[in-house]
Amino acid sequence: MSQLTEITSYDLSIAILHKKEEMIKIGMIYGLSDKRTLKCSQQLDNLLNQYTFKKQQRFAG
Repeated sequence: MSQLTEITSYDLSIAILHKKEEMIKIGMIYGLSDKRTLKCSQQLDNLLNQYTFKKQQRFAG
């Protein structure tokens, strides 16, 4: 039987920090409009959206 674990706000905040660092490094190497930088930015947006949604759920319920 598989066990599902829910990602915590703390885990998301750590992932966000790492993704920010990754995006900055990629942007400095390849430029801000490079497809690798944009992909990383989209991944960061996704993490930020998850974090915001989790926080809203916490305060709503």
